Amino acid sequence: MKLIIVRHGQTNLNKQGRVLGHGPEPLNDTGHSQADAVAKALAQVEAEALYSSPINRTMQTAATISEQIGMPVTSKPGLAEIDAGEMEGVEGRKLGELFPDLMVRWRSDPGTARMPGGETLGEVQVRARSAIDEIVETNPDGTAIVVSHNFPIQTILCSVLGMDLKEFRRVKIDLGSITRLETAATGFTITSLNEKWHLPAPDPAN
Repeated sequence: MKLIIVRHGQTNLNKQGRVLGHGPEPLNDTGHSQADAVAKALAQVEAEALYSSPINRTMQTAATISEQIGMPVTSKPGLAEIDAGEMEGVEGRKLGELFPDLMVRWRSDPGTARMPGGETLGEVQVRARSAIDEIVETNPDGTAIVVSHNFPIQTILCSVLGMDLKEFRRVKIDLGSITRLETAATGFTITSLNEKWHLPAPDPAN
């Protein structure tokens, strides 16, 4: 089968460089434009299923795709972003000041570093990969579109490539990007990574 994995469009917290986990932050104007662009890029895809993380920004992105391709959205909790706990909404530049011990651990062993009151990256990988495996099992042939978030997508790709989570930063997944995988008897093959050709040009005023 073929998997098309989409990262959701931009929110104001993304734009501000703040931590965004399970929060209900909606897409901003740029995010809606990115969602529209993704939907148009996938307009000719004959998909058998469309799945999304249940979080607001991914469901909004998936709803735009759904309108374009005429396919209902199935919510998949395993695709949700990392639970950031007490770090939700915090500016990235302040993390070292507010959570110094955690950030030292995050840099050296991100798979086991637990966000206070939240999850580890390793836990995200387990549930996200399980969600992907369930999607493949349910749709063994054809194409499925999956809308998710940065960390779940990064950890899925690390799993597919056999990479340790310490290397997750080597996999870049931009807002509104498209990544494509195919399955075979030998496992997954990545056929494209972090496509952005379809996205509108950045607004120089932002």
